[in-house]
Amino acid sequence: MVEGLKSKRVDVPDSSDAINELAYRRGWTDGLPIVAPTEEKVAAMLQEIGRDPGELIVRVPPALGKATVEKIAINAVMAGCLPSYAPVIIAALEAMCEPDFNLNGIQATTNPVAPATIVNGPVRKKLDINCGANCLGQGWRANATIGRAIRFLLLNIGGAAPGPVDKAVHGQPAKYTLCFGEDEEGSVWDPLHVERGFEREDSAVTVVGMSGTTNILTAGVRFSDEILMLIGNTLAQMGSNDMFLGGGQPTVVLASGHAALFKSEGYSKEDVKQTIYDQSGVPEDRFPKERREKKIMWVDKGLVRPVKRPEDIVLVVAGAPQPYHIACMPTFGTSRAQTKAIRL
Repeated sequence: MVEGLKSKRVDVPDSSDAINELAYRRGWTDGLPIVAPTEEKVAAMLQEIGRDPGELIVRVPPALGKATVEKIAINAVMAGCLPSYAPVIIAALEAMCEPDFNLNGIQATTNPVAPATIVNGPVRKKLDINCGANCLGQGWRANATIGRAIRFLLLNIGGAAPGPVDKAVHGQPAKYTLCFGEDEEGSVWDPLHVERGFEREDSAVTVVGMSGTTNILTAGVRFSDEILMLIGNTLAQMGSNDMFLGGGQPTVVLASGHAALFKSEGYSKEDVKQTIYDQSGVPEDRFPKERREKKIMWVDKGLVRPVKRPEDIVLVVAGAPQPYHIACMPTFGTSRAQTKAIRL
């Protein structure tokens, strides 16, 4: 028996079927098989973290469960994480529990919102986090399991069981996992964490409450102003929380080829955000009367916009370099992106 672990032991036959049936029956899992959190595996994770297992990191809404170092380690093992991933998970959880992220609302809403974790800095290479082709998809252990561990923590510590607490009408695949890195090497701009106050050599995570992804096909579109018009019109989805609630922070994931094109035509990162903002307005009188009467939409010169300021657009460079597609992530509207340093 490993000394110092405080969590309750559960005896189960040494069989993957038995272990997974127990986890599923008790609601510990996302429906997929888990890695059994044996004492030895949890101890190895704790050794890598190097902090007191009983140290309280945060209380996770809505249940306000105690996310201690030990509990984080257990859930990370269950998700299939390597021990070296733990600092990223801890930083992401700290960011999500900042009041302005509104995790309480995210956990219990009917909206399909789920946290997306964006990783910056040297830790991306150290952990082999995918920043390139298919970075929002399958195939990378770090991306998949870090995001999955976060979901387990929101479920098992935060108490957001689908149905009783998580009231999402449809949900979305990102409720399983969504974690990716920024392609800092391919970008012509300062990376996201530098824009948000960190040094380039720092490692950091930024979390956004995103309600899904929308693809923008830009293959064959040759000029920056036309591409930015497409992005602006995509963000101005009349049914999105961003447009209705007037305080969003939608994320736009560009290929490095887009960023290079914008720079070649004289656009700074700030210029790109300003142009997207200018292109994102919808006349107020086009919205349903009931929404106009609530007066909570952000209206600028008669146009409803998804953000109050151009700088509220979260701009990230990631994915394959070809400027063929852009991923837009509308947000929850009442959640603000948060960035935290990763303690390695």
